[in-house]
Amino acid sequence: MKNIYIKLILLLTVLSVPLACSDDEKVVDGVLNDTTSGGFLRTIKVNGTVVSTNVTTANLTYNVDTTPFSLELEAQDNKNGDLLEKVDIHLSFVKNNASSAASITERFWKSINASTLTKGPEGLPRLTLATTLLEIRTFLGISPTQYSGGDQFIVMFKYVMKDGRTFTYTNSNSNVVGGVYMRSPFRYTLNVVCPITESLAGTHSYVSTNMARGPSGTSTCGSTTGTVTWGTTTTAGEYTTSDFSFGMYGACWGDPPATSATARVVWFCRSITTKGVDFYSDSFTYTMVSIVGPVMTLDWINGYGDRGRVAITRAGGANWPASMQFN
Repeated sequence: MKNIYIKLILLLTVLSVPLACSDDEKVVDGVLNDTTSGGFLRTIKVNGTVVSTNVTTANLTYNVDTTPFSLELEAQDNKNGDLLEKVDIHLSFVKNNASSAASITERFWKSINASTLTKGPEGLPRLTLATTLLEIRTFLGISPTQYSGGDQFIVMFKYVMKDGRTFTYTNSNSNVVGGVYMRSPFRYTLNVVCPITESLAGTHSYVSTNMARGPSGTSTCGSTTGTVTWGTTTTAGEYTTSDFSFGMYGACWGDPPATSATARVVWFCRSITTKGVDFYSDSFTYTMVSIVGPVMTLDWINGYGDRGRVAITRAGGANWPASMQFN
């Protein structure tokens, strides 16, 4: 028992030191010789890129269903992967956005049988997972309107051995899950991101309808047309605005446009939100109705209770960004 304990301490000490690429074969031999039970899935590639550190996260682009996620993993145990029967894969969803669907706990997705794996350069079995945002969210029953930036999809693996034992992140030690060589987290977090792919700045035309005066919002005042200018700022996705109310103040109150030095509109995923206040110190809330091609339709209301609906056509008739599109 004492010899086994000393041998284990030495193994953990070796694995805690970063190793050069030229030592890979020695490390493989050491791991396989000294691993008397269990197995793990060493991360080789994430999204087609060879990794040398423990990569546990990747990004999925909001509302771009073709966004890929792929892994190449190497099965290791003390019988060169021959103890592996299959790899079970589970998916889950973590809600981090108020408008998103409720979080979903781990659900079994599919198994990859050991007999279907190919041999890697060291003669160990390798498996490849290739999927997309569409495949992941469809399996979990998440519609395009039920998730947003900041939410997370989780892909979790289980190493199922022929004797019935199962190894995953819950029963593996830190050297396996987070070690420099082993890098077998079993669990990968896919963060939903909303990249700013282009500028929304420009002078856009609009048609405002359903306009009503506050505070009760029952005093209707017709419709109007005009243009609104969104100007660039030093913050990506944030723009100055020439009129929060899209002509309502002028048409219904005979007032100047609803703006100020602090007035901003902010692009976040499929929504346009506001920052700052108008010259009355009123804030505005925008609720997106649809974005189809070059036309964005939203409802708005301010702190006083003025409200309306506006259809904004992008400058030059260009489509709004693809990641925003929905109806």
